[in-house]
Amino acid sequence: MKIRSFNSVMAEVALTSEELNIINNSLNEVCNGIELEGEFDTRMGCTVEEARNLLHAVHTLILDMKKSH
Repeated sequence: MKIRSFNSVMAEVALTSEELNIINNSLNEVCNGIELEGEFDTRMGCTVEEARNLLHAVHTLILDMKKSH
């Protein structure tokens, strides 16, 4: 990961495909694998819907990167 820029509300980073896969797999496991027993928001700091939206965006990016080869 390379940090391109950041401020108090946003960061711009460059991630390798391997790093994106780690994020994708982690989000997938948290959203669909392990049960957080009603504590998802507390443990993750976001709602399930927010995590699933990020998972979808990361997954779509990975697919688009594979198509560009």
